[in-house]
Formats: sequence, structure tokens, C-alpha cells
Amino acid sequence: MRRARGALVAACAQLAWAEINCYASRVPRSLLTSLRAHLTSRRNLLAACAILGSVLVVCDQRGVRAADSVPSALAAALSAEGLELDPSSIIWIDDPAAPTTPRSALFIAASARGDSEVYHARVRTGESAVLGVYALSNLTRTAGADEFALTRVDEQSAAYLSRVLDGVDALTLVDLRGEPAALTAGWSARTRAQNGITNLQETGRVAGFGRTRVSFASSLPDASLTVAPGRVDVTAPDVSVSMQRADGAWRAVSGAEHVEVRPAEKGEPGTITWVVDSVRNLSFVGPEPIAWLEHRVFGVRDVLQRAWYRVAGASAAESEAEAAADLALEPQSARRAELSVTDPELGWPPAPLTPRVEGRATGEGEWNPIVDDPFVRSYPNAPPAFYSTHLRVDPERPYTRVYMVVWDPRQVQLRVMTGTREPESATGETGPGLVPRDDETMRRVVAGFNGGFQSLHGEFAMMSEGRVYLPPKPFAATVAVYRDGRTSMGSWRDPPEGVTTFEEEWALSQIPADVVEMRQNLTSVVEGTDVNPWRRWWWGAAPSNDGQQVFIHRSGMCLTSEGFMVYFWGKAMSSEALAEAMLAARCVRGLHLDMNDRHTAFELYNVQPATEPFADLGRPIDRELEFEMSVPDTGNGYHMRGRKLVRSMTPMRFPRYIQRDPRDFFYLTLRPTLPGPDVPLGEGHAEGEGVFDTSGLPHAGWPHAFARAYLGREPGHRTWLVRIDPRRAPPRALAPEGQTRALAYLTDASAQRGPLTLYATQGFVGRRYAIGSAPEDAAVVLRGRALRDVPTAEAAIAVDEDGFLVYAERQAGDTQSLLQRLTEAGLEGAMALEGTVRLAFVVGAQTVAPDAFERSVAPDAALAFIADERPETEVLFPETRPRPYMEWGRIQDTRVRYRYEAGRTRRFSRVGGEQ
Repeated sequence: MRRARGALVAACAQLAWAEINCYASRVPRSLLTSLRAHLTSRRNLLAACAILGSVLVVCDQRGVRAADSVPSALAAALSAEGLELDPSSIIWIDDPAAPTTPRSALFIAASARGDSEVYHARVRTGESAVLGVYALSNLTRTAGADEFALTRVDEQSAAYLSRVLDGVDALTLVDLRGEPAALTAGWSARTRAQNGITNLQETGRVAGFGRTRVSFASSLPDASLTVAPGRVDVTAPDVSVSMQRADGAWRAVSGAEHVEVRPAEKGEPGTITWVVDSVRNLSFVGPEPIAWLEHRVFGVRDVLQRAWYRVAGASAAESEAEAAADLALEPQSARRAELSVTDPELGWPPAPLTPRVEGRATGEGEWNPIVDDPFVRSYPNAPPAFYSTHLRVDPERPYTRVYMVVWDPRQVQLRVMTGTREPESATGETGPGLVPRDDETMRRVVAGFNGGFQSLHGEFAMMSEGRVYLPPKPFAATVAVYRDGRTSMGSWRDPPEGVTTFEEEWALSQIPADVVEMRQNLTSVVEGTDVNPWRRWWWGAAPSNDGQQVFIHRSGMCLTSEGFMVYFWGKAMSSEALAEAMLAARCVRGLHLDMNDRHTAFELYNVQPATEPFADLGRPIDRELEFEMSVPDTGNGYHMRGRKLVRSMTPMRFPRYIQRDPRDFFYLTLRPTLPGPDVPLGEGHAEGEGVFDTSGLPHAGWPHAFARAYLGREPGHRTWLVRIDPRRAPPRALAPEGQTRALAYLTDASAQRGPLTLYATQGFVGRRYAIGSAPEDAAVVLRGRALRDVPTAEAAIAVDEDGFLVYAERQAGDTQSLLQRLTEAGLEGAMALEGTVRLAFVVGAQTVAPDAFERSVAPDAALAFIADERPETEVLFPETRPRPYMEWGRIQDTRVRYRYEAGRTRRFSRVGGEQ
């Protein structure tokens, strides 16, 4: 029976993939519409395949067991499945409609590995007997945690605790009625139906289970539960937390400071990817048949594509026009010539790329700035943050191009976000799958792009916002983000000396304390000038023992020798072609990201508050390339425009990465850089007034540390404003270790007194400065009184909306007060600098005031601003050297979450004859 089921579902999978790749094949653009219609017409067939597989799973029945009681009989039935039931944990969710009708039960059972998990099953009972167990489902799948204390709260809810190592880590509250409707609000009827099938497959119920996770701020040595209708109390030594349900949501009514409450979230799935994942996740199919099918189909497609272009390939002019259309380029060579000259101070943009295929096409390898684009946010008075180009790298497939976009990490911050569905942490926790909706992130988010392989394809590391979802694997290609915002790429470090077996505990201990986000995938595509230095043969979409390359949509990311970062995307590519593109872009470390057209895309964004309308485009939105919409999950507080980097990208939905997504992804935010925007002044002001300038000021390289402007028409009758970028010139107490060169001083700052504080708090990435009452965990930089309370003050300091410190100094002849000038500049909440507290720049051996007159400084009494001269990017663990497969293969293949089933082929089985 199982063999027949496997064959049936595998046949459905083959049919589904054949249909998918019929659409994905490279064909003339004129046929795309008809192919899309063809795929849509087969959507019901594809969905039927997944439904059939799910039904077969749910209908799987365990045998009859009789004992002295129903719990004992259920224990005997589960024992045959290798599970040891805790009889006291059984919760019967519903009553049977008839004496032999199955009813739902939750219970805790331990596997042969000893992991205690929460299970759901439909159980048909008789007197002291279990007549059948249906749809047995592991609801928690927490490889690093044990669940215990499963307790019924009331008719609607249950609760349980999770223990990690020697401490209680979390409380989970379960809605027995199913997932809340809000979880899929706004989804189409089709995707809600898909979600129901997924729930059926994973939980045994179409409605699934609603879940709210309550994580404890610190692990509890022990804990117990006390329940009452709509209320759960957790009691532990020195900690007490009470959770109460109101309007269907749980909140902490006491002990809130000890917990973080996170209701479950879900991202809307795409049809094709959902079908493939649903079939692949069936225990009697698994990933290997799908990989075999992908390999065969894409191989046939590559042969047909090459034959097509030999017979009817596009002319050079047509090919160049297609590349320009794909990148949404306009014929503005004059603008390119003006903006693409490398600035000797900036070192940006990078030099043009050298073609890898004879006969350089127009524009090939030339970096085109993404500027003045209504669909892409930019920062005022800053150089272009992004440039794009394309390159042909495969002489046998000259019709394929690798599209690239490079960004300057000095202007753009990389972030990592987990999906709502996967990966799962050791305690069963998944991420929000959403770009944060706080005002700062919304004002700065500018792009999003795909992550790496699904977790079942290697379990490579995932860490986001300080949470580890999957531990790092030794030697794996890694991109990491540090707490201060710097980024690194490279091969992960060696295991501890003498260790030959992968274990999560020591893997977690290897994560540097200042790393807050990371993503791993496979091994490095390039290191230095070496292609595939780890001699990997499996790069996805193929059986694990097949060394033949697959030509498919691929994506990647790299760190260049200049310190920039590049995203790569192309069709009909092999891993060697991706590596050639990386070498052409002067990459020193390269990471292979996801593959397949539905899983790969790069999107650019322009987000604005809903109160600030966009300028009229003068034309309709090009829906194939562009979009305009309200930003989801902001309460209509923001709206946005955006576009794909490449027109021919076809993600599972568009836009994708600004919405909640079930899979991990990266997103990019703009970093404010000096000089920044000018002061918005009305009529009647002198030319140059309110214009910030960086000329002549001390710096730590680019971006600039300081920029100054003045308000007032005449010299001697002005107020000087100085923006200070605390990322480039942090106060001495917050300066990185090893950075000691002072760029400026705030003289006599130690004499400042008052109830107000200038303080810094640490975010997940980067610090935030503010003036007010400092939180307990903040670093206090300066104390003083509010400017409004010191009307005669001649100097003050404030923090603007971009996070810059703004120093203001009034000259004696200015007819306006300092408070009036700062209000004119849009600055509020300033702190007065009293007495002789003044700013002085370090210029050679002198210290100079903002008005260019000398100013003496006593360093011991002053607040120093220190140059941070570290690069924004670096090679991660440069001491890690490539090893033979026998050293990295087995340890990378070890599973801690998505474990192998009996008889399942190992993912990294060695190809015969390879060394």
C-alpha cells in the first residue's frame, strides 16, 4: 500500500513539475501570455495532487489495541510507532458524535531519541480499547526542547511548558478551536484552501491549532502551571507570570517584564511552491524523487534552449535591447558618464567589469546608477547607493545573462529575516517573516531579496534579531551581521579541536558575541580567486549522488575586494557560471543563495508616510515590473512604490519581501550619510544658508563624520549647526576597541549637570541616540538641562530624526534666540550646553570652533568624539582554509532538526570516484 501511495504521489509530482517547467522554459516573449494561461488552467490539477497526498496521510490508520483502560490502550498503539505516551497528559478536545466515532486528542509522547513532544491524533475508542489512531501529528518538532505540563485551560485553550537543557524556556498557549481567522485575513480563497491542506498535513486538522508563544526573558530553573478559565499562571522561584485571554488574544497581566508574547504568524504561500513543498514533505515521497525530477526536467530544458538559440537566436541588437528592458534602463548615456566616475575619496562606484564572453555587448559590465527613480528610495545629497549591470559568462549559452546589483555597505545596511514557516528553532519557534514596521525601518527600507535553501536541504544556520533558529555548520559559506551594523562573509570556523561529530551546544558557543544575524548556505562559491575551493559537487536541483550540473535560475551574494556587496541573478545557470560572474565582479567570498524562478528575486522599494503623496508618474503603473500599494500591517500608515530589479524575474508573488513571507529573506535599509538634507528654509534667506557642507572638517574616511551649516545672513550674526554622525565619530566611552584618534571635543563636558540626559541604547543592529530620561540599560553620554529652561544658552545639542547629533552655537550678533533657530531647523527637545561647554574640531595640531576660530581644549575634562576607521565589511574567519570532503562532508550532513527517516538517501553522499 505504501509503495502504491508513493508511486501515485510521485507521479503527481512529476506531472506538476512538467507543467511548471513548461512555463519556466526560455521562449520568445510573445508566448509568455499563453503559457501563463496554460499553467493557470492546470492549477486545479496541481492542487489536487497535493490534496490527494494529504488525504492519504490523514487516512493512515494505526491498529486496534485493547487494555484495561483507554489511556493504556492508546499507549500500546503509540508504542508500535516508537512513541512512549505520558498517559496523564491526554486532553480530549471533543466528544465523539457516536460511540465509535474518532475524536481529537492532544498528548505528550517521547520518541526513541528521548525528545518529549506534543502530538495530536484522531482516536477511535471502544470500552477500554483503542480501535484506531488516525492523523498522528507531531505539533512541536522541537529537537532541542522537551515539552511538559500539558494542561487544559478551558474549552477553548490548553497550555504547556518547554524545557531547554536545565531550564524552562517558554510557555505555549494553544487555541483548541483552530487558527484565528486574523492569521489568514486578506488571503485569497485559494491560498486559504492551501493553508487548510497544509494544516491537515501537519496537524491532522484543517483548522490547525492557534498558538501563542510566551518566551521567558531568562531561563527558569523550574516552573509549574495553575489554570482557570481564560487565565494561566506560571510560578517559578523569584518569578511569577499571569496570562489572561481577552478578545481571543493573550496578554501578560502581571510579570510582563519577564516575558515576550508572540502570537503565531503566517506568510501567504505561492501555488506552485506550495504544491512542491506539500508533495516533498510527504514521508513516503521526500526530497529525493523531487530532486531527481528537477534534474531530469531542467536537463531536457537546457538542451532544448540551446537548440532553439542555434536555430532562431536573437540578433545582437535585440539581445542588448532585451537586457536594457530587463534592467529598466533608459538611453541616458550622458547621465551615466556624469555619475559613474569613481570618486577618489569614495572609491565608488566600482570599476567596470571585464566581459567573459567574446564580443562585448553595449552596456555589458558597465555600472548604471539607480538614481532619480520614483520606485526606489534615496537619501538626500548622498551618492547613488545602488548600481546595476549585466554580464554573459557562459560561451556555450550566450543567450543567458547574469544580472547584478551592487550596493555600498557604508550607505546600505544588510538585515536577515526568518520566515513564518521555516526554519524552526530548537524550541519550535519560527520568526515573524516580516520587515519590522517601526517608523525608523519603514523610513529606510529600500530593498528585499531571497534567502538560501530551505532548511531540509542541509539545515544551514539561520540567526535573526539575536535569535538562533539553526546553529552554524563548520566550513559553511556564511554572511553575518554584527551588532554595530558591519557585515562579513566567509567560511565558518573549524569545529573545536578533537571534535568529529556535530552537536548543537558547541556550535552555538562558536557564535561571536557581537554577531546578531547570519545566514549560511552550502560552501563558498568562490574564495579569493579560487572557484569552488571546497570541491562541492551538489549545488541543488539534483539527486545527491549525481555530479552533473543543473542549468536553472540561480542567485547569489558576494563580498568584493573593494568591500562592496553584490547580488547575482540569472537564468539557465550552472554553479560554475555563477562563480565566473563572481570572479568578474572581483568577489573575494561568494555565497550561493536560493534557486528556481519562483524562489529568487530582488525588489526595490520607496516607502513614504501615507500623508505624503507620491508625485504623478504621468503614465500607468507597469504591473509586470512595478507596483504601488499601502504597506501591509502598518494600519495604512505608509504607502509605497517599488519594482523588480529585472523585469523577467517571476517570484511566487509580487511584491514579496515587503509582505509577510513563510521563508527567510534579506532586506536592505538606507543608512543616513552626511551632509544630509539641507534645512528647509522659506523665502528671505541668503544663498547658502541652511546648506550643510563637509568641506575642511575632520573625518574618518567616507562617510563623513561632520557637516556644518549656518542660519543667519551676515558673518558674526549667525547660528552654526554641526551634524555629528555617531556611527563615524562615537563618543569615547562608546568607541570600538582599538579606535583612539579624536576628531572633535565637547569642551568641559564633565562640568555639565542636570536632570536631562543624552543617551544611547543598543538595538539589534546599531545604536539609537536620544535626549530625555535614560532607560536603565542605556549608556549616558552627557547630562544637562533642557534648552527651553535655559533661554540665555549660547550652545545646545539635539538629536534629529535621522539619528545624527546636532550641535548648535549662537554668535553674539544673532538677533534670534538659540531655541528659535533650532525650531526653525526642525529640532526639538534640545539640551542646553552651559558655561564653556563648546564644540572644537581637531585640525592637525590645532582645535578649531565651527566658525573657524581657534578654541582651546582640556582633553581630560572634554567629551571626545573618536574616529571609527574600521571598514564596514570584512572577511569572516579568514583563517579558515578549504578542506577535503572527508573533513567537511559528514559534519555538515549532521541533522539537529529536519532529521533523516529510515532508508532516506543522505543529502551529501559522495559521488563515486570523487576525492
